Amino acid sequence: MSQADRGIRARMGNHHGLFDYWRFAMSTMCSVDAFYVGFYREGRKIVYPYTFDDTITVKAYVPPEVFGYGPTGQAAWILQHRRPYTFGSDNGLLLNRGVAFGDEQRSSADAITIPLFEEREGSPVIGLASIQTYKSHAYTDEHVRAFEWTGRSVATVLAREREDALNREELAAPSEGSAETDQRSVADVVQDVSAILADLHGRICEIEETVPIESHELVRLVRDLRRQCERGQTETMDIISRPSVHAENLLNSLSSKEREIAFLIARGGMTNKEIAAQVYVTESTIKGHVSRILRKLGVEQRSGIASKLEHFFE
Repeated sequence: MSQADRGIRARMGNHHGLFDYWRFAMSTMCSVDAFYVGFYREGRKIVYPYTFDDTITVKAYVPPEVFGYGPTGQAAWILQHRRPYTFGSDNGLLLNRGVAFGDEQRSSADAITIPLFEEREGSPVIGLASIQTYKSHAYTDEHVRAFEWTGRSVATVLAREREDALNREELAAPSEGSAETDQRSVADVVQDVSAILADLHGRICEIEETVPIESHELVRLVRDLRRQCERGQTETMDIISRPSVHAENLLNSLSSKEREIAFLIARGGMTNKEIAAQVYVTESTIKGHVSRILRKLGVEQRSGIASKLEHFFE
């Protein structure tokens, strides 16, 4: 486990390498025929920057993708319950409600899916990860704990990267008239680039299959090119898989009490009276906190709090 932690932390800044090594580390402990990492986004969407399926009929690497999820599937369950899901808990019923990937002609016989949290205590679920196998009864409680433990290491690496991004933005001089880039148009561009890279990846794979096996140097070069393309696909999709630095700055501008109150308003639309009863302070104190939250987030109405913090509770 210590070696896995060191290997994960050594891959900061290379998300394809990070997720690929995480899959490899878990495969040394148990059977892993399929593996994916996903991050929740607004509008009931999940970005999957890394997916792996090791079957006879499907190539091991699966291109990144964005999928929607419903209110009764595994993704919604993980978001609500904030704990691991295992195949044995319901014989795979919840697992099979989700979107299939890889070899859709075969169903996983065992699976573990874990939530991914930010480093702060009580922080929201930002994503999920899953290991699956075609062997029944393959996973034990020890495998669940190992997957959770390595998942915390991955979340720590991602948190450190966000901290670095925040520090760089604080040091940078603000440009006149600058505004936050529209997330929807960024997503559109990323989707277009991903489609181009997916086509390129397919062509590289075709070349790899035709290269004579005795041409060792050419085989190595084509294989390296394929891996570089795979990394490019992961890094491109990762652009929309993490909360914006702007949103992080807004959240960090709030005190711990203001952050707690802001999330109560954003998630449940609670009134000042209801919040006061929950956090054990007077209603007038809550009014003061809400006024400061509105000012710091740059909005005039309570409804604007949810839109500003949507990345953290979707």
